[in-house]
Order: sequence, then structure tokens, then C-alpha cells
Amino acid sequence: MNELLLAVYILVVLYVLYQMALSLEKQQEAKVIIGLDEAFLEEQTVRQLSMQPGARNIRAKVEKVGFGKNKFSVLAFTFEQAPPIPIPPKDLEKWEKDGMTPQQVSQRNQEWSKERISIQVLPVGEKKAVLIPFLSIDVKNKTRDLQIHLDWDYSSIEMFGQGNRVIRSTSNTFRDLSQPQIFGTVNPNRVVRFDVNIERNYTRDPQTNQLKQPMPLANLEQRLASAKLTDPTSTEKNIEPLYGLDLMVRIKGTAEPDNKMINLLVPFAFNLEIKVDPPAFPPLRWFLRVFGANREKGSWLWGTTKEGAQ
Repeated sequence: MNELLLAVYILVVLYVLYQMALSLEKQQEAKVIIGLDEAFLEEQTVRQLSMQPGARNIRAKVEKVGFGKNKFSVLAFTFEQAPPIPIPPKDLEKWEKDGMTPQQVSQRNQEWSKERISIQVLPVGEKKAVLIPFLSIDVKNKTRDLQIHLDWDYSSIEMFGQGNRVIRSTSNTFRDLSQPQIFGTVNPNRVVRFDVNIERNYTRDPQTNQLKQPMPLANLEQRLASAKLTDPTSTEKNIEPLYGLDLMVRIKGTAEPDNKMINLLVPFAFNLEIKVDPPAFPPLRWFLRVFGANREKGSWLWGTTKEGAQ
């Protein structure tokens, strides 16, 4: 009798544990991380610079800016032969307050006092499954006499293996998209942000024949729905291509003719990492791995084989 009661008790505990595991699995919210292929970006940019005689004194490198978890990647161009630009004392004090050691402040001061251009494309980092209305391009021109021109008509955004024309978002959205676009220009010692979308996301109002606000560039919720399921008990990352921006960047001195311009097709390739927080309680983690709906192997409990499991 005691053995029977013990067996029933164990079965009840296992059943409750199993129901808890299923409940937790349904409640798990997927998180996405938009990542940048930094190695490819730096490699291709350096290669293009090496092929242009006027650009061989320019060093390109992907750098991390920010502190703690709020660090983001930027593509930085530094001009080795240009005289340094002194860093304001208030910036040096801010770096110290942010937790940098005197040695780190000295190293950054030496590096950042060089003439430099930085380009950052957003959004990146951990996000919720939301709409991405557009890409934001931040350009900082910390030089004395260089202009940066972003050529939108020679740039493209690749999605699902298809290239798309880049359209810079402006207030006059009623314009004719068939016309060439004016360069996005960043003059010396200026910081400018540009928002861009793709041409096929623009539609016309049938009543006014004017362009309406463009559709979002990407829908992360839809991408999650069509993506491969993430096993919450696995350490393997679930990463898929998201989109890519090939940005035509042209650099020249303010007094130089256009034939002295340095031309770079800068490739920002982004991927999407899909994460699900695993259960903290080890037995529940084991239950999900063996019996959960997202397991890779078959299960007698779900009536599936390894080939038929989703």
C-alpha cells in the first residue's frame, strides 16, 4: 500500500512539474539582438582605401563607443598625417567621471585628438519585437577641412536577397521619387543624422496622388514568426541575416575638385539573434529540453519522431 501511495505521489509531482514547464515555455518572451558584422565592415573598407592613392593615409577601424552595456559599434576613419585637434578639458573630466583610469583617458585622448570621421547605423543591440520604421545614419565629421557626401542613389539596402534603392526620409514626402536625390552632406566639425527607408515602401494616396508616409523598413515580430524556433535549453545561438546597407560615402577637401574625391561603398551587414531566457530551475530546464514543444528530438509524450519534431 505504501509503495502504491509513493508511486501515485511521484506521478502527481511529475505531472505538476510538467505543467509548470509547459506554462513557463508559453510565457517565455523572445528577445532579439540586432548585430553588425564588424569584421566584414572593417575588412572591406580597409581594402577599398588601399586601392585609392589619395586614401592610403586614412586608417579605418570599427570601434566601440559608450560604457557598460550601452556600447555600440561605429566605423571610424582617422587621418594619420593631419595635426591633432586638442580635446576639450571638460571631455577629459567626463571620461574620468565615467570610470576611466588615467591611463585609459590618456590613450583615448591620444587617439581621439586625431582628425576623424565616424559613421554609425542604428538600430543595434537588444530590442523588443517591434517595427523598425527606418535606419538612422549618424555621421560625425571631426576634421578641419573635409566634407562627407552620402550618395543615396548609389547606395542600396538588401533584404531577403533583393537590393532596394535607398530613399532619404525628409519632410517633403510628396516629391517625385524618380528624380535624383541630393547628397547628404556633413561639413567639418558637424554632426548630422539621416533617416532612410527603401523605395518600395512608399505608396501614393489615390485621392491626392501624393506620397504617403512609408511603411516600416522591417517588422521584427513577423521575422520572429517565420524564424526557426529557439531552443531555450540550448547554448547554440539562433542567428539569421536581417538586412544590409551598402552606403556610398564620398570624402574630399572643401577646396578640392570632385576628381580628388575618395569613394567608398561601405557595407553594413546586420543579423538578427533570437534569444529566449531559459528557466532558472534546473528540473524545469530538463523537462523543456526532453519534453518541450520546441525540443529537437522526438518524444513519445508528444507522439513525434526525431524527423517529425518541429
